Amino acid sequence: MSLEKAATRVTLRIPSSLAGLKQGSEERSRWLSQWNLGEETGNRAHLVFDEIVTNIIRYAFGDGHEHGIEVAFHLADDSLTLSFDDDGRPFDPRTAPEPVNTGSLAKAAIGGRGLLLVRKAAKRLNYERSIAGRNRLSVELARS
Repeated sequence: MSLEKAATRVTLRIPSSLAGLKQGSEERSRWLSQWNLGEETGNRAHLVFDEIVTNIIRYAFGDGHEHGIEVAFHLADDSLTLSFDDDGRPFDPRTAPEPVNTGSLAKAAIGGRGLLLVRKAAKRLNYERSIAGRNRLSVELARS
């Protein structure tokens, strides 16, 4: 896929696999590098992409088949929005419980902190489950 600098929006369709995560990460990095977004915005975009796509791959599907994940990046004057669309199990990350604070990293349970980081990074987080059985998550990041 070739991306032109004038494209302030790009949509990728990647398989729900580690190879798909890698492919999407490469395209995301290539697209983001065309824009002077600043290190902080770029880091937040990488975190959000990696966390959400990894969670979709790990938890959204239970049938053992490969599914498609659609990811879109949209750049506006003051924000960068990452949108994710999949046909997996319904899951609204806005309502996922926060991990229990055990006071010690050694005592902390594994998992749950990635979504907390996504919520903290996001200016706005929207989720909907379509009538067609698709999850649609949109994560808006402020440009710094």
